[in-house]
Amino acid sequence: MLFKVEDTFRVEGKGLLLSGKGKTNLKGVDFQSELKLKLPNGSELATSVIGINWSNGDLIVSDAENLQVPIGTEVWLLEPKK
Repeated sequence: MLFKVEDTFRVEGKGLLLSGKGKTNLKGVDFQSELKLKLPNGSELATSVIGINWSNGDLIVSDAENLQVPIGTEVWLLEPKK
């Protein structure tokens, strides 16, 4: 698990920014990395990284218009890039 979502923000024309505490090292995360979002209700969503804020580890993910990501969602990296 990379981190748990504590806040989200839609970036117009870009995607959905996911922010959270307890972020682990983002080694292996890169543009177009595939992510699994485990929602608090037990369901899962798939998305990909389209932006990274390296200073604080926030991620911008695709499908922003369609994603509803509640607080407490776990963000998992599917296949780390080497």
